[in-house]
This record gives sequence, C-alpha cells and structure tokens, in this order.
Amino acid sequence: MGTSFFCIFVGADQTILDAVFELANDLENKWSRFLPDSEVMLLNNNPDAPHQVSDATLRLVSEMKLGFELTQGLFSGKVLGELIETGFATSKSNPENVTTWKANEKSSADLSDVAIDLAAKSVTVPRGVAIDAGGIGKGLAADLMSDYAMQLGAMGVAVFAGGDVAIKGMSVEAAGWRVDISNPNDVTKFIASVELSRGGLATSSPMGWMIGNSHHIIDPRTLKNSDSNVIQATVIAQNASQAEVLAKMCVILQASEGLARINELGVAALLVDEENQVHTSENWETYSC
Repeated sequence: MGTSFFCIFVGADQTILDAVFELANDLENKWSRFLPDSEVMLLNNNPDAPHQVSDATLRLVSEMKLGFELTQGLFSGKVLGELIETGFATSKSNPENVTTWKANEKSSADLSDVAIDLAAKSVTVPRGVAIDAGGIGKGLAADLMSDYAMQLGAMGVAVFAGGDVAIKGMSVEAAGWRVDISNPNDVTKFIASVELSRGGLATSSPMGWMIGNSHHIIDPRTLKNSDSNVIQATVIAQNASQAEVLAKMCVILQASEGLARINELGVAALLVDEENQVHTSENWETYSC
C-alpha cells in the first residue's frame, strides 16, 4: 500500500502483534495494484465477469462503492489510467513492481456499476473501471488490523498508516488517543492536535507524492491533477477508510465547498489552503486539544 504501518497496543502480547503483522502482509498481497496476481489486479484485468475474492476484498469493494456515493462520484474508479499515464505506475517501495492494467479503456461505467455477490463471494468489475486500493486501502487495512487486534484480546489499539489512523478501545492515556496533524509545508511541525476515543482519521495532500509537477490526486471530472485551493485535508469519521475517502474529496474541491459537504455529512475536517490559512468544520473543536 506504499506506506509503513505503526501500531500502539494496550494489553496485547506477542501473539497478537504477530497476527496483526501477518494480516497487514496478507492485505498487501491481495490489494496491491503493483502485483499482477493480487485480487485487485485480477479483477481489473478480467472485466465483465464475476470472480471470487476474499472477505477482505469484498469489504474493500463495498467501502469503495460507499465512497463513490458519499463523495458524489469524486471517489472514482475512472482514474487509474490517468495515474499510470502521469507516471505513477511504479511502486514507491519497490521499483520492480509496476502496475499493468491490460483492460484499460474508456467507458461510461464507474464504481456504482461494480457488482458484488455476497452469497457467491464474487465481484464483477465492468470494463473501463479499475479497483485501486490506494489510500482507501491503507485506511481500511488500519481498520481491519485494529478490529483484529481487539478480537484477539487487545484492550486497545491505534494503527497509524501513512496519514491515516484507526482507533479502537482503551488508550494509553485516559483522555484518549492524541493525534498530531503535520504542517503540509514542514512535516516536522504540527498545526493541530486532536484526541480520539474511537473511529478514524485521515490526512491527504497532493504534496505527498509528486513526479515532476504532477501529483497523485486525479479529479475524475477533468481526468487531470486536482487544482483546488486545498493543499491538505484532515478528516475525522467513523472509520479510517471513510475518513480517507472524504479527505481526498476535500483536496479535490475548493475549501468552502469541501467544508459544506463535510458539515452535511456530520463528520469533522481541518483544511489548509494554498495561502496556508486553516479552515475547520462546524464540529472540529469537539476533537481539538
């Protein structure tokens, strides 16, 4: 998933730590678009036919379809071709792994047209649509890892994954889990801090992965790099995967429009614009510390 995972456990032994580590590796193998035999790429390269997948991938596709609905199409399955053409075909962590989307072509379909058959545990991806775990994958992985740790007997856990955080159970400090939000212009400094007792947080920025003058966030309305006035968005939601989707939405939209949608959904957000002005949603102060 192109990032490092860092976990803090409360009341967990080595067996739980090892099991969560193995889950992270398993999800990488199932979801990476840089591995041709991952479940994600087998779906992408064999369109218009149902293919049986794991429970984890069924959950991933379900979260992606929900993200499409929540963002009114700004979280899309139409942008992988543009990412590849822009220069983001190669894995950051291993240059030998390259995205190969053999079924890449234009179509009117999108994530709403992806079919899930829960009884058969199968997914059908229409031609022209690509399932790209990307940011939502690391958010969902954090969610699943934290859930798994609790199921195995941990009393609390925080999973940090490249700007995403999933929180479950008891924290080290009684006040909750403290999460610091980096300055987009200097990651060694912080612009805000929040305290969470549960749920998820995600921070997204077009400045995080650049190739030349191009970044990795594509606006599906234009199929070009997003060009809003938002240079960083942090969202707090019920889980990290949802927070990740909404953070991407806020980076694509202008700051005022993004905050309006965040307020409608009842989640919380902090946005930084290109003039380094900070904008917060109506309920951000609920979490601020």
